[in-house]
Amino acid sequence: MSNKIVNLMFVSATAALSGCMVGPDYVAPNADFAAQDLTAEHFFRDDGLWKEAVPADSLPKGDWWAIFNDPELDALLRLCRENNPDLASAFYRVEQARQNARMDASELYPFGSGDASFTRTEISRNVDQTPGTFDTWRTGLGLTWDLDLFGRVRSIVEADIADAQASYDLYQNLILSMQANVASYYFTIRQYSSELELLERTLETRKEQSELVRNRVKLDYADDLDLQRALQQEYEAAAQLATVSRQKALAKVQIAILVGVTPSQLQLKDAPLSEVLPKLPQAVPSELLERRPDVAAAERAVYAANARIGAAQAGFFPTISISADASLQANKIDKLLNASSFAWGVSPQIYIPIFQAGKIYAQKQVALAAHKETLESYKATVLKAIGEVESALTNINLLEKEYEKRSAVTEASLKVQELTTTQYDLGSVDYFSVSDAQRLALLNEREQLRLLADRFRACVDLITSLGGGWKLDKTQQDDKTIEAGMYEGIQDFSNDAKSNDDSNS
Repeated sequence: MSNKIVNLMFVSATAALSGCMVGPDYVAPNADFAAQDLTAEHFFRDDGLWKEAVPADSLPKGDWWAIFNDPELDALLRLCRENNPDLASAFYRVEQARQNARMDASELYPFGSGDASFTRTEISRNVDQTPGTFDTWRTGLGLTWDLDLFGRVRSIVEADIADAQASYDLYQNLILSMQANVASYYFTIRQYSSELELLERTLETRKEQSELVRNRVKLDYADDLDLQRALQQEYEAAAQLATVSRQKALAKVQIAILVGVTPSQLQLKDAPLSEVLPKLPQAVPSELLERRPDVAAAERAVYAANARIGAAQAGFFPTISISADASLQANKIDKLLNASSFAWGVSPQIYIPIFQAGKIYAQKQVALAAHKETLESYKATVLKAIGEVESALTNINLLEKEYEKRSAVTEASLKVQELTTTQYDLGSVDYFSVSDAQRLALLNEREQLRLLADRFRACVDLITSLGGGWKLDKTQQDDKTIEAGMYEGIQDFSNDAKSNDDSNS
């Protein structure tokens, strides 16, 4: 009899392991989409380097902020990653998704259990049984196994694993977004530091000019209107100084929150903006775009939805389970371990859905619709990524031209201010011309500082849109143009990773 049990278990195991998985095979969503919509004309700044997008978020991104060569920025971004509570919370969401996949994967294996019990029963004297008190001692092992013949559980596990991978990708995307926000606020603070430095110099100059005009009024070389205009310029500079100080303090609060400390704990140096910007690629190979973690997360969501189609389709097929137990039973404990106390049982069960009033069909339609939804979301994510890269490149290029023009305007306005002040000293013009020239000069100087900060922030936006930073080849440090050959190492890394995945599978 025991041989029959072994044979039955062997046949069941063989059937389970050889069971087929129903449902569609997974096809990467980029195949048709890239061929139709993600072509070079939709990414015209790629200069012919575009190729079909395949998520490669595992490519090394490095410490992207190192291109700014700013130790204080380095410290802030590392502190953000290590200390931000939102990032810690997102990490534990990834851990939950990973453990959920492990829980569902456990259903692929038999569940074993052990039990022991003691029962004392007294039979009524008014029934057709032998009256008296009876003891029953029992100890044994049980086994339950739901055979996954049609891949329902395997499909669910595949979906869970893809969900966990997507959760991790979103975690990486949150890290990138948080650090990009810190960098943007950092360059905004440096912009305010530059403006404060300018406004402090301007205020001192305005005070000297007000005193000069006041003395001229005393000597009848100027009137009260000139003095009031001079005082107006002085007070306006003081008001702008207070406004920028407030804006800088508020930006520091935002950085403190992002790096996970209280504002009073955050100490930043008052360093003005530098004129030296990081080296950037003029043409962006699409390999960099593939590293975006949100694109990878969207692709994993498509994979998970595809796997759930298989789980839903398995609902049309029978479900087979086997329960078995072996135990020792005796009325007296001293006889419990005897061979004659051995008992066993096997209970195979099969459940065949015959009529469900359309429930299983509706479940499959829901899974199909969810797959289409995630596929369209993936397309939207890729198009958004391309648009962000394109916008960042356009912003960088046009900001450079705008900054050059604004520099010329600032230089001219400072020259006008100088000439107008000289004419006023000679008595050729009134102080209205001087005050107007001063106002325009200060406005243009502040606008030039804002554009310089915008250029730094645009670099951060480009890094964010690419999903990370890049490293320039040493032979091309002085050349802004990035050639396709510079990324052969990245492509080789991608192929190696794919080969390792194939061998592991």
